[in-house]
Amino acid sequence: MITPYYEEEGIKIYLGDCLEIMKEIPDKSVDLVLTDPPYNISEETTLIYDTRVKSGKRIIHLDADWDKFSDEDFLNMMYKFIDEVYRILKDSGSFICFTSDGYLSFLRSYIRNKGMIYRQTCVWIKSNPLPQLRKVKFMHATELFFCVNKKRGEDSFRWENGERTNVFYHPIVSGKERTSHPTQKPKWLFEELIKYYTRTNDLVLDPFLGSGTTLVACKELGRQGIGIEINKEYCDIAVKRIKNTIRPLF
Repeated sequence: MITPYYEEEGIKIYLGDCLEIMKEIPDKSVDLVLTDPPYNISEETTLIYDTRVKSGKRIIHLDADWDKFSDEDFLNMMYKFIDEVYRILKDSGSFICFTSDGYLSFLRSYIRNKGMIYRQTCVWIKSNPLPQLRKVKFMHATELFFCVNKKRGEDSFRWENGERTNVFYHPIVSGKERTSHPTQKPKWLFEELIKYYTRTNDLVLDPFLGSGTTLVACKELGRQGIGIEINKEYCDIAVKRIKNTIRPLF
């Protein structure tokens, strides 16, 4: 059994490759897989030829070696990942995953072929998107994620929390919540998703933990959480954030 990199009551973090570590998780033991895998944001790192400047080119650099894949490699990795998600989810379990529009249709088809129930595609709209540095397209103000149930008739959606749309409006992370992770998601957004798809003491897994937002939300909401992260720097950030998070008394 792999030893956790960090552990406290109800929370575990593992340092390593999620495809290997997930093999250690028992079948049908997880209530929710909530994650934001890397999906080729580094393809933005290109040399741009531009007749509007005298030199004829601009260089915009994004240093994200952890997020460089070919389309084929990425999809093969995600298909293996989805196989593991299917195995470890309870029959009543759910799967929420961020992705790009370029990969969405491939992942949706694979999920449906596994026999899982693809419920819907949702949108996070950023009220304060980053400026478009390359000056060749509109600012990127949306991110997509999908919601899946493992089996029909085993829906865990908590409708008693109230009706809401599949569009979530929230600023990108800033201020004291901000870490050095380049694709950090707002805690508020993950709290909303966890509240609608789990109950107190349910087990949530984030196999691409990043800076630890999922586990911070789990701890604040009284859920159990497991996180897996391949980058030690981000693991250390996640540990620090979790140590500074208070679990509710009731």
